[in-house]
Amino acid sequence: MGSEESNQTQLMQRIKRFLNRLLTFAEFWIVYSLGKVFGISIIVRYLKNPNPQITVKLLRKFGATIGEKTTIKRSLLIDNAYEDKNSAGDFSYLYIGENCYIGDSVYFDLANKIILDNNVVISGQVSFITHADCNRSNFLAQKFPRKCQSIFVNNGAWICFKATILSGVKVGKNSVVAANALVRENVNSFTVYAGLPAKNIKNLDNSGKTMDL
Repeated sequence: MGSEESNQTQLMQRIKRFLNRLLTFAEFWIVYSLGKVFGISIIVRYLKNPNPQITVKLLRKFGATIGEKTTIKRSLLIDNAYEDKNSAGDFSYLYIGENCYIGDSVYFDLANKIILDNNVVISGQVSFITHADCNRSNFLAQKFPRKCQSIFVNNGAWICFKATILSGVKVGKNSVVAANALVRENVNSFTVYAGLPAKNIKNLDNSGKTMDL
């Protein structure tokens, strides 16, 4: 009797896995088809509350480069993929390397390129802002001209919860940007940056040990 119940349980589990794969497959093709017919805005809206099993595939289909073994936990907030004057009209400005982790509710401003190298960890609610444009006030627009530059995060870097990376910034190899930091200048490799605005608070040697400044 126990053996029969075990076989039935295993059969039910296999059926559930099959149905889950079937539903995921169907969901992908429905969303993909809607995006092809009605435009990239459909995909942008969907990615705010997606099925994580199809996120990477959708991004690739609409122009993004995503490496193998990269995980995107859940929601992606993608802005200016099609609205800004520098927008590509798809996700081709987004490059994520291999073996990366992207946490929940990460914000990507795709008015310019955002490039994450391999083995990068992006914690939840991190913001990448590639442009600034005060275009409703003629006075302020003259004082603060439009800025639109790419962001590059080097191999092995870790961007912690709610950090903000501004346009033109390069984050160095194996560096750490602390939670809630505002990064407006380049981050050196093997360092820890924290604060508003972010500053170098620690250096790391190649073994990962910290050295007080």
